[in-house]
Amino acid sequence: MSTKEQRLDEVRKVLSNGSVRNQAELLAYLNGKGVQVNQSTLSRDLAELGARKVAGMYVIEPEQDVSENPIVSPGVVKSITPCGPHLVVIRTAIGQAQPVAIAIESLKEPAIVGTIGGDDTVFVATKDRRSQAVAIRRMRHWFGDSHV
Repeated sequence: MSTKEQRLDEVRKVLSNGSVRNQAELLAYLNGKGVQVNQSTLSRDLAELGARKVAGMYVIEPEQDVSENPIVSPGVVKSITPCGPHLVVIRTAIGQAQPVAIAIESLKEPAIVGTIGGDDTVFVATKDRRSQAVAIRRMRHWFGDSHV
């Protein structure tokens, strides 16, 4: 098993049963399945999957399904633009940036460090380029693919 998607599938599978306390356990499990991965790659995989520690165990919380109950009204978000490795700029309808920022914060996405909402612009801060990519992917899901 060598592709990234296969590796991520194995990580998802083992974390779904809620029995992994640390990355060393996860590395041992993956090695037992024939998946060769180093700790730094595994850390990036966990961040990309949105894995968190809850009650001492790694879990992947399901992505919020906003298709039936959108976090903001359709058409409010006009564009989503990455800027450098740590920032995403969201343009909104006039007066809607703060509600969009609040909606993003309420989802508690680990890839997003924080937001600042003005009148028609939201700045979304991320830790690094990889977190930025994860955040953009999540925002595409939340607001629709046509904005990026």
